Amino acid sequence: MAHVSIRDVQKISGETIGALPGPTPMKLGDLTTPVRTANPDHLAAVLARAASLARDRHPATDAAALAGMGIDPTDWSVEAVQALRASQR
Repeated sequence: MAHVSIRDVQKISGETIGALPGPTPMKLGDLTTPVRTANPDHLAAVLARAASLARDRHPATDAAALAGMGIDPTDWSVEAVQALRASQR
């Protein structure tokens, strides 16, 4: 695939995008920008660090502080999302 258009990105799955060979140019009219897949080792390290930092956090306290700053206080932890999805079945 020589390039991917913005319309193509809307139609293909994340797996297909992830399987693109190396940096793939994305075109929007005459504008071109490369699309790269994430480095899995770097991503794993970032996620592990985020999980480590999150262990010492208190969601209820954080939610109040975030709401006070006008920031969405939604708990997006894996557990919270799984519980929400289970409750919707």
